Amino acid sequence: MNEMVYFPIEGETAMTFLKRVVDEQSDREPLRIVVQLLEIVLGELQGRPCELSVTVSKQCFTLMLRHGGKPIDNRMIWLMDDHIDRAKYQSDGDDWVLTLRRDIPSFYISPEED
Repeated sequence: MNEMVYFPIEGETAMTFLKRVVDEQSDREPLRIVVQLLEIVLGELQGRPCELSVTVSKQCFTLMLRHGGKPIDNRMIWLMDDHIDRAKYQSDGDDWVLTLRRDIPSFYISPEED
């Protein structure tokens, strides 16, 4: 499987990074939900530092976010899981790791054009 892994450029904010990676994809529309969910996560983290990466293959687009401190409320994770193909959140030592996966093609249905 051919995968491409992206990391933020030095000084790049989490949102700028994700928007840049999404903009590089040929089918951006179904990935907009990942951007929206990251905005929610960053609000929950309240400015705590986090590490991000994105892995893209022909089959899926996966955002991985690692942070320390207090975990995000599980209800937020369940909400995210309802709007994306897979949301996984688990502890890894002193850190927490959130993985958001969007399958390609997803079950996203584009609006009909007139």
